[in-house]
Amino acid sequence: MDGLTRRRMTEAAAGNPLALRELVHGGLSGGALRTRYGVWRLDPGFQPRAGVTELVARHLVGLDAGTRLVVELVAEGEPVSLPALERLADAASIRAAEDSGLVVVGPAGGRVEARLAHPLYGEVLRARLPLTRARMVRRRLAGALLATPMRRRGDALRAAQWQVDGGAVTRPDVVRLGARQAIGWSDLALAERLARAAREAEPGTEADVLLAEILEYRGKSAEAIALLADEPPHAAGRGDAAMWAVTRAETLYWGLGSAAAAERVLAGRGDQADGTLSWILMFDGRCAEALEAAGRVLDRPAAHPQGVIWATAGGTAAAGLLGRLGRSAAIRERGLPVAAAYREPMPWGVYEIEIADCLAHLAAGDLLRAGAVADRGYRQAVEAGVPMMVSGWALFGGLVGAAAGHLEAAGALLREAVAGFEENDTFRFRRHCAAALAAVAALAGDQHGAERWLSEVDGAGVGPNRVFWPWLELSGAWVAMSRGAQADAVAAARRAADLARDTGLPTVEAAALYDAGRLGGRVDRERLDALATRLGTPFAEALALAGQGLARGDGAPLARAAGAFEGLGQDLLAAEAGTAAARMFRRAGRKGQAHLVRGRSAGPRSRCASARTPLLVNDELAELLTAREREVVLLAAHHSSRHIAQRLGLEVKTVNNHLARAYAKLGISSRAEVRALLGR
Repeated sequence: MDGLTRRRMTEAAAGNPLALRELVHGGLSGGALRTRYGVWRLDPGFQPRAGVTELVARHLVGLDAGTRLVVELVAEGEPVSLPALERLADAASIRAAEDSGLVVVGPAGGRVEARLAHPLYGEVLRARLPLTRARMVRRRLAGALLATPMRRRGDALRAAQWQVDGGAVTRPDVVRLGARQAIGWSDLALAERLARAAREAEPGTEADVLLAEILEYRGKSAEAIALLADEPPHAAGRGDAAMWAVTRAETLYWGLGSAAAAERVLAGRGDQADGTLSWILMFDGRCAEALEAAGRVLDRPAAHPQGVIWATAGGTAAAGLLGRLGRSAAIRERGLPVAAAYREPMPWGVYEIEIADCLAHLAAGDLLRAGAVADRGYRQAVEAGVPMMVSGWALFGGLVGAAAGHLEAAGALLREAVAGFEENDTFRFRRHCAAALAAVAALAGDQHGAERWLSEVDGAGVGPNRVFWPWLELSGAWVAMSRGAQADAVAAARRAADLARDTGLPTVEAAALYDAGRLGGRVDRERLDALATRLGTPFAEALALAGQGLARGDGAPLARAAGAFEGLGQDLLAAEAGTAAARMFRRAGRKGQAHLVRGRSAGPRSRCASARTPLLVNDELAELLTAREREVVLLAAHHSSRHIAQRLGLEVKTVNNHLARAYAKLGISSRAEVRALLGR
């Protein structure tokens, strides 16, 4: 069950098991509670079924008109401050509503507020209220709130929604502000509705840019770009012109995939534009340029807060992807206090910076830090009830878990993320989520699942987010390995390394080069050593050390690398390195060291017990078989000798001879036993 569904059910049931039972049964019977990719989700528009409705209806019987109005006002507006309620209804009716058991009045954060006695009452009452009556109630609530200073968080959103739903927009400026607050809560459908109403009530550049921004977030790029002129309107103020540039650039990049066009729009447009440029360049994989653009903003003492936030996010991630974790931390420390101070008008600032911090440490190989950031972010997003933030953190938490080899937890998070991205995918993350799920399935030995998820990745090498393209190739490499195509897997890993090198992503290149060795290919020791020297990160140094051990068949460097990997939270790499080191020590007759290393790797192996990689499951194959025999055996798990011969450019007779020798060495006699040996 996804985090937000758990939260909603917990709040709606309010500790009452019978209420929870009604919610679950009602959701199942009406199809509102359903599973998607193995994750249970409750439709946001779900209304309780008849049993709960009848229970609430019995409380309404016998209420006079004044008392019923109080209940309706609270149902539509809860929580309603008591002074506001007293302006809308008489004291006797308010007391009668309390006496009915439907309304509760009490202190809340320095105010006295009226709420319904149970969360389910509100859902039922709002569903039963006739439209004309509901519009009247909302207009009254809007008028009462607009007459106050509206200092509390969410006041503008409530006033905006009541104006629009009440059919009387008297303050378009408040509706626009409410639309921005709806973006902050990631309710993009509501944000679009409010922005359209504000634009209809008061057309202008600000209204156009706001609606275009929301449309782009919802994936409606063609409609968004149509709202934005090729140049900012002459009458636009400086702030409007800056937001025009930012919105148009985001639409050009994430909507149309054109980084060059986005850069042209942003050139010379000020702090917000430079901050956005840093963010876009980082996602485009051009991290050195992203770092430079971020620096231009962060070096200005009086830079616009929004520009500082975007520059901090872009610079934090870019520096980490370049292996410069010290620089990444310094940038984060510069901008995070700004994002915290401006959380109300810019609610996505802290999220974007923390996501960048997670990505920085993921790329640099520090999974302990990346995982801690992702876990904290996910919990906070669920508590805040912001679906798009939950999806984002589920994705990055899943990526960290997949890298660590914690496949069950990673798969659950990634499935939650991919389901969320079907509803809102502002940064076009869904394809990368599907690729990660393909890799998770492949690592678990689920070839069919891996192929199914990979088929949902709509072509590597296209669209935005070039920073993730090497990881798309690596996912393909592990899927190829799951079907026994070792040569294809190694080739894909090397393509990923080349792509990372060409793009300027040294941390990703180092990981991809090592993956080629993990998959059974030749280790490029010279390049791994050069990257370790250049980056100087513990992860890059551990990769070079492990690569040295694999290339030389030497258990000592692999054993040292296993300890370094474990210290970074890289359980899968630690388990593989420890297992390979133990095998090499055994081969060299050093049984005591083999036993010691295998014991040390027991912890990491237990934490990624479902992972099935060549270095973990092919001990016997590596010990007993030649490279060609191993390749043939891996393919034989799923393919005929004729297919293997065509794939490898051999005669069928040659394939069968390799297979016969391998069977004799392994003490098996059939493809079924091969599959059993490989755990497939």
